[in-house]
Amino acid sequence: MLKKLSTAFYDAMFGTDNNDLEINHIEEKALRNVREILNSPQQLSKQIPPLPITLLQLIDILKDPNSNFVEITNLIEKDPGLAVEVLKVSNSALYFRGNQEITSLRNAVALLGISGITNISTTLLLEKVKPSKPIYYKMFGKQIWIHSVQCAFLCKTLAIENKNDEFDAYFLGLIHDIGKIIIFNCLCDALSSEFPGSNPGSQAFKALMAEMSADISYFIAVEWKLPAIYCDALDVQRPVTSSVLSEQLYKGNLLSELYLLYKKGQISETSIEMILDKLSVKKSIWEKFLDVAPEIEKSVH
Repeated sequence: MLKKLSTAFYDAMFGTDNNDLEINHIEEKALRNVREILNSPQQLSKQIPPLPITLLQLIDILKDPNSNFVEITNLIEKDPGLAVEVLKVSNSALYFRGNQEITSLRNAVALLGISGITNISTTLLLEKVKPSKPIYYKMFGKQIWIHSVQCAFLCKTLAIENKNDEFDAYFLGLIHDIGKIIIFNCLCDALSSEFPGSNPGSQAFKALMAEMSADISYFIAVEWKLPAIYCDALDVQRPVTSSVLSEQLYKGNLLSELYLLYKKGQISETSIEMILDKLSVKKSIWEKFLDVAPEIEKSVH
């Protein structure tokens, strides 16, 4: 079952096709080109989008136990897009309970709290590193981004359940699959240069994703100079590990992939309960996620 889960996400992204079992000479050439890029640190670095400076500053503030709402507000004010989004969310039905619209960013930050600001800010800022070419985002990026946000929610929920740092868990869930986006961009570029209009979809390309995406995500985290706690968790995520953060990521990612099978009616409730039991995850966490998952999908544009 877990093996099926590990391939379901790629089938959901690329689809399944009986003709998708072998690669032709064009795909084979593109695949060689991409492997050359991915295996070369110098070439790979050129494919990595810069991380917004505001996000790095935000991580430092949110992880500082002595930080306060004033510092957070001052930082958010430097990014107009982020400030607008914070005000928008604070006036949404989810948070707003008053009669007068909230127009003060400081009041909005206070209302949302650290948890709310974390979710909004990290998600919005990381959206800036999504594929720049709309056709790629439509084909693939949106699905991977939905998966990442859902995984982040699950990681955070697991962290809260176990009284661990929810910021670290949420942020790690967001960035854990950035490698897939980079690989897909490289695949599309290589393929379009050989055969315009082609999209990656062979078993070989799916295998490349499964084989290298985790390593590429780790490489990107190091390239971005993220705190060691994130790099280490991306480097060692396994079913059983000494890192609490990496174990939460493993479970959150697996449950998010499980959700794809659930949506397609390809897995029974009994099987789901067996997997939850194997992962030592409470059913209430899964049920809470089922309520939120559709809303996450709607929120991703």
